[in-house]
Amino acid sequence: MALIQCEDCGRDVSDRAPACPNCGCPIAAADIAATEAPTTVTVSGDKFIGTKALLIKLSVKAIQSLNYKVDAADETSGLVSFTTGMTWGSWSGVSGSIYFDEVEPFHFEASGNAKQNVKGRQIAAFDIGGEAKGKVDKVIQEMRLLASR
Repeated sequence: MALIQCEDCGRDVSDRAPACPNCGCPIAAADIAATEAPTTVTVSGDKFIGTKALLIKLSVKAIQSLNYKVDAADETSGLVSFTTGMTWGSWSGVSGSIYFDEVEPFHFEASGNAKQNVKGRQIAAFDIGGEAKGKVDKVIQEMRLLASR
């Protein structure tokens, strides 16, 4: 979200507001943003360009293509959670989340976090070699690959 000046009264207004709360003048940036909503996800530098709904769908596709399990996908909050199965480095698998921050209209930064699962009588699960963070990075890398196709 950015502040812009109303063309009529000069008051600072959110670029996402449909009209100036002071004078009622329509905000041009809101009209432009509404008409230019992307229909596909693309990558520009370290940002994804698209809508939050498209990014959620892309992240689900990336998670599934890596043979991980999608636990939840929430378009409202921009959060997708997943779990992996047992691997050579992890007897209990990894639980992770990918989330999206909109840094400007239709431009998102993807990030996430993860942890080793604790199962059964297991007391602790250590993230040896950064495997949990590596799974998040792998999902984001797969998203970039799918978006660039």
